[in-house]
Amino acid sequence: MPSSLRVDKCFVCHLSAKKCVTHKNYSVNNVPLFQVDKVRDHGIIVDSLKFDKHISLIVHKAMNRSRLILKCFHSHDRVLFTKAFCTYVRPILEYCSPVWSPYFKYLITKIEHVQRYFTNKKTERLLEHAL
Repeated sequence: MPSSLRVDKCFVCHLSAKKCVTHKNYSVNNVPLFQVDKVRDHGIIVDSLKFDKHISLIVHKAMNRSRLILKCFHSHDRVLFTKAFCTYVRPILEYCSPVWSPYFKYLITKIEHVQRYFTNKKTERLLEHAL
């Protein structure tokens, strides 16, 4: 049985380093396709060749999870916190990283901020316990 194309789920997304002023109108079976500025595919938001929106989303999600770990675990064990970070936060930051690998310094700093935040808060908690 041949499958038909769901035109209502199709769209056009122009990706380029430069802003394109004129876009062609595309259609399938004389049905015009919508033009979008970002696409989500396999959990990665593709909006430009810089992946700004995707990186902002994963940093936000990882920061929320980091705060949740620090709030929920009432332990003073470094190993527990390290394992919790590696299990629950790093996979968010590393998922498909070869695809969206950041090459701008501000994007790299944004991602590294999550680990610095978690490490600083964890160290503060361990120092409070030691005193």
